[in-house]
Amino acid sequence: MERKLLDTLDLLHDTGRHTEALTLLEEMPAEERDAEWTGLHARALNNLGRYDEAAQELFACRKAGEGDPLWHYRLGYALYYLGREGEARAEFEAVLRLTPEDEDAARFLDWCEKALTVKRQRGVETLTPALYTEEERAAVLRHIEEHFGPVETALLEVASPDIAVHIAVIPPCPEHDCTVLCTVGMGASPMRVPPELAGRGLERAELMMALPAHWRVQDPDEQWHWPVRWLKIAARVPVEEGSFLEWGQAVPTGGPFCRNRKWNGFLVSWPMAFGTESFRCTLPGGEPVNFYQLVPLYQDEMDFLFRSGPEALVRYLPERALEVVDLGRESVCRYLSVKDFAIPTGRLRPLLRGWDGPTGCIATDRILVDGCPVGYMYREEPDYDGDSGWRFLAGDESDEYLQDLHNSDFYDLNTLCNYDAEIMPFLTAPVGAAYERDLDGRLVRLEEEGLL
Repeated sequence: MERKLLDTLDLLHDTGRHTEALTLLEEMPAEERDAEWTGLHARALNNLGRYDEAAQELFACRKAGEGDPLWHYRLGYALYYLGREGEARAEFEAVLRLTPEDEDAARFLDWCEKALTVKRQRGVETLTPALYTEEERAAVLRHIEEHFGPVETALLEVASPDIAVHIAVIPPCPEHDCTVLCTVGMGASPMRVPPELAGRGLERAELMMALPAHWRVQDPDEQWHWPVRWLKIAARVPVEEGSFLEWGQAVPTGGPFCRNRKWNGFLVSWPMAFGTESFRCTLPGGEPVNFYQLVPLYQDEMDFLFRSGPEALVRYLPERALEVVDLGRESVCRYLSVKDFAIPTGRLRPLLRGWDGPTGCIATDRILVDGCPVGYMYREEPDYDGDSGWRFLAGDESDEYLQDLHNSDFYDLNTLCNYDAEIMPFLTAPVGAAYERDLDGRLVRLEEEGLL
């Protein structure tokens, strides 16, 4: 097949114009249709969801295809989406024997194993991925177009056995000078939210990422493809792990994922650059869908997030990094000292149950590092979204100590409850309230003692 024709077919494939690719192939004379033509024709059929036809064509040229990783991959792809995961598994295993570094084949093999496990557990023959209804999908797309911009194209993919994920591509427009990628379909499968967070509308979510305007979304090279790949992977985390994602959580990647950048994970944040109205849309049935942005993090930033909480990390991250992927930024933890906390993060317990307000607070190192009890606490007007307004001191800090920003940081209220559970009965007090430990060691409200 001529190089020019192959390049045209690859372009049509990469830009999602699969019907045009199929038409171009079917216009070729019968005498020019060799094994390569069959593989490309099957690829177009697979991309159009005509899996049975693709499988039949590939089976018909099995002798010519044996030993070709692309042939095994395309047949495995068709069989997987036909619900024949056992047969598909054998094809993806063949791909990996021929090309062990093929990450897509490894991922499909993993999905086959998971699907077969679920089928055995459920005693069923087929699995149906969770999908939005037509009305729900329309509502999600309206929200995306209203707040992130007109959708230019969609990168289609039916993902794991339990979820179908597509990526909407929003190019730069007058409202924003970045390229936006947003999942469509993650929210069709409600996440497993802990009982203490029930009723807060956290069950459904979609993920997005804002990239520089010049980003080559259709380029399959990993230098450009990693945002698409990680949006799809992160969207499946709640399904595969039986967990949920919300603001402030981390998504570890297990190693660097971007060329020349030692990023090792993502912060789940709000799409701050698009306004608070972009954070959530409502499905026709009344259920909310939260829209979260993935912000790449260095390993030391991930470590800082686990130690000190998202509020502390966001305090140091530049505003631009929270809005658009910044390939040139350094780690904000590069010049931060590492604190040796009195209670290791892994030993913190979920003490603050049933709390439905903001959880951010500020505390000094006299409490978190030196292990002193809270000697003075007060609540002021919040400084940021998610800030409870509570400030905690041991009570013996000097003015010079407090003026050094390295001696205090942002934390989660639950963390402070682990350090001193005596604060818990007072956390619902209004802005302006202040408490101090008296000579008997009790926290008392200052106004009750006539001190305010």
